Amino acid sequence: MKKQNADAIQDRVQAMLAAAVAAGDAIGCQAAAYVDGELVVNACAGWLDESHSRPVGDDSLFAVYSTGKGIASTAFLRLVERGLIGLDQLVGDIWPEFACNGKEATTVRHILQHRSGVCIRTPYDSIPQIADWEEMCRRVAAVKPVFAPGSTTRYQTINYSWLLCELAQRVTGKPFRQIVAEEVFQPAGMANMFFGVPDAALPRVARVYRGAGMPPIPAQPPCWDYSLEEIMNTRVIQQACLPGFNCITNAIDLAKHYSLLLDCAGDSRLLSKAMVRDACVMTLAPNDPPPASRASWGTHGLGYAVADPDENDVARYFGHGGYGGPDGGAWQPGRMAFGLTGNLMGPTGKLRNDVVSVIKKACAQ
Repeated sequence: MKKQNADAIQDRVQAMLAAAVAAGDAIGCQAAAYVDGELVVNACAGWLDESHSRPVGDDSLFAVYSTGKGIASTAFLRLVERGLIGLDQLVGDIWPEFACNGKEATTVRHILQHRSGVCIRTPYDSIPQIADWEEMCRRVAAVKPVFAPGSTTRYQTINYSWLLCELAQRVTGKPFRQIVAEEVFQPAGMANMFFGVPDAALPRVARVYRGAGMPPIPAQPPCWDYSLEEIMNTRVIQQACLPGFNCITNAIDLAKHYSLLLDCAGDSRLLSKAMVRDACVMTLAPNDPPPASRASWGTHGLGYAVADPDENDVARYFGHGGYGGPDGGAWQPGRMAFGLTGNLMGPTGKLRNDVVSVIKKACAQ
């Protein structure tokens, strides 16, 4: 991309973030984008807290919730590429306790595609208990699926933490925090992405707030439904490894992760071209409703949210968004990857859509 075009995109995105803060649509936010492997957008605005005591910088850290599922999926697919685990392998062959109550036929592919039927949020007794890996795995392994594995696509929400990453731990003998560091963070040179923030980085973490457009918090919130920001503002959760929802990072590392999955990454790419293609193939489960149109079709591939199919039903877009607005992904035709963070949770992705639209239009010129 020509320098003048990159400068123009940077200026426009920076102005969009500043306007969102000024209008009260954001407290603090970041946006980053890579095109052809080069960082062309690195914008930030606002504050890490409501008191405006800490300004946002490009190394500030934000909770991105389920956006982290995409990064966990990349680490897992690297294990698949090395033959440590098979996509059509039975989960029960790796995790025997899981093969009960109708889950006996569940495969690894079902989990990546959100077709396991383990889609109801797992109960917990206290916030610190969420960080008790063994206890939460025990609870997930014991549940009865909502539907027969493989028959329907339904988002596995928080359960993805334990469904996917316990398998990775069992086939490697390593904790997932070490797996994702070795498979993604270290080869990508990403120093600002965490599943468990170290003490030294905690002062850079933004506090999360609930936006006015979000549903009100009931007097007694149901499990998980309305209190994710309270959970993520808790130090024990910020420092745990819960890849289904507690990734804390900056926009640059989010965008860089996806840029290293595109063809323009060359020898630095994190997954082979064939694996990325397989991860982006769009299918329907037997009981999934057909999309209203091809243009509106979105589903899950192998861990990533996928949309905008080409003539072979391979997604042009892949990535993963998170609760309240953060997002990261790649648009393959434009060789573009992006990351977006913020700490005011909202019900829509308007800022994300506007920022990505500006970058995509520039890529098409």
